[in-house]
Amino acid sequence: MMSSGQVGWLRRTLSTLRALFGAGLGAAEGARAALTPRFPDGAAFRDDVLARYPFTDEARGLLRGVPFEVKNLAAPVGGGGWYGPDGRRIVLEGIQDEAAVHELAHAWADLAGFYQERAPDGPRWPILHHPFRAAVRQAADDPDPRYDRVQFLAHQYEYGDQSIGFPGMFENDPERFAGLASGTMGDLSLMPPYLARWYAGLFTLPEEAA
Repeated sequence: MMSSGQVGWLRRTLSTLRALFGAGLGAAEGARAALTPRFPDGAAFRDDVLARYPFTDEARGLLRGVPFEVKNLAAPVGGGGWYGPDGRRIVLEGIQDEAAVHELAHAWADLAGFYQERAPDGPRWPILHHPFRAAVRQAADDPDPRYDRVQFLAHQYEYGDQSIGFPGMFENDPERFAGLASGTMGDLSLMPPYLARWYAGLFTLPEEAA
C-alpha cells in the first residue's frame, strides 16, 4: 500500500506523462470511429496484439493468462491500467495497440519477476531495477543516430523536460520499462544492445526474429 505522499507523487507523475505524450496514438481516430465492435471481447484484442507484435513465445504464454478488459471495443482510444500483481488484470479504454503493449509490458515485468528490489515505502512486491535504470540513462546520452527515438524517450525519462513541466521518472522503473516497450512497440532493433537485452524475455531480439 502506497503512502498518501506516494499516491500524490504518482498522480503528478502521470499527469506530466500525459502532458508529455498526449492522449496517445490513435485517440483522434477513436473519436471518429464507428461504434461497431471490432473484437468480441478484450481477450480477443489481447491475443491479436500478442500475435502481431514480436513478443516471445514464453511471454505470450504468460500474458494470455492475464484477464483483459476493453471498455470500447470499436475505437482505438488511448489509455489503460495494469492492476497487479495483486489485481492481476489489465483494463484499457479502447483497442489502441500502444496502450495494449504498454500495459502488457507492465504485466510481464511484474509476473516474470523482472524487478529486483522493493521500494522502502512502496508495495509489497519489487518495483526497482537499478541496472536497467543505468542502461536507460546510458541510452539517454547515446549519440548513435540509429537509436534517436529511444534516445529522445530515455532523455525525457532521465532528465525531464522543463518546457512542459515534466520532472523525469526518478524512482519509477516500471514506467521506464513499459514506456520504452510501447515507445518501440517491441522492435528491439530501435534500442542499443545494452538496453535491448533487458527486454529479451518479453520481445524477440533482432537476431532471433524470423
